[in-house]
Amino acid sequence: MSGAMTIAEGDLRFKVDVSVVFGGGAAAKKYVLRTTLDSIGVWKAKYVKVNTSPFQGRVKTTLKDAAIIDKEVWVFNVDATRSVDVVAAIEIAMKVYQVPAADIIRDIYVKNLNIESENLMESQAKVRANKALYKNTCNAIREAAEKLGVRGEINLWVFSSNVNPKIPQQDLHQSLNEGGARSVATDELQYKIWSGSNDGERAERFKTNLHLAKFTL
Repeated sequence: MSGAMTIAEGDLRFKVDVSVVFGGGAAAKKYVLRTTLDSIGVWKAKYVKVNTSPFQGRVKTTLKDAAIIDKEVWVFNVDATRSVDVVAAIEIAMKVYQVPAADIIRDIYVKNLNIESENLMESQAKVRANKALYKNTCNAIREAAEKLGVRGEINLWVFSSNVNPKIPQQDLHQSLNEGGARSVATDELQYKIWSGSNDGERAERFKTNLHLAKFTL
């Protein structure tokens, strides 16, 4: 069993399933790092109230709030388009689990990554913004891996419907390729997942697709 990392987590009840692989299979993960763009205060106010044991993880000059929740490491205020944030989160998890960076970053999962101000945009502007978001996230992941001395293959697993109006399959794949992926594929199966709104007010279960972008360093 290895580890995994997630990007842009929201409601604890609907966290990303990091065991999923193509073909409907499952691969157990021993070390899990979950990151969220929200600060710990905003996250706790928006979503389900949980008992946490927050601590501050200092990595060089970067200070991040973190917590152990259900035996997993959560790091808050992580902007996945900034490699310095990605590095800081991984280094905190490395200290907690006492494992090398590669054990955390080999498999990265994200569910419906969307620009924060999307509700204020018209449809095509929204697609362009989300394409840039995925591309910049890919670049940050590759830069973070290089800074951490990780070599070899990194898998980015993306839950996103092929007909997602915010970023259809073709646009998603283009953005992943522009972000440095050497290959991008979509599973033939569809998956049923729960997803909560960014404000924590709504949740729904729907069918979606699973995509895999592979990066080689």
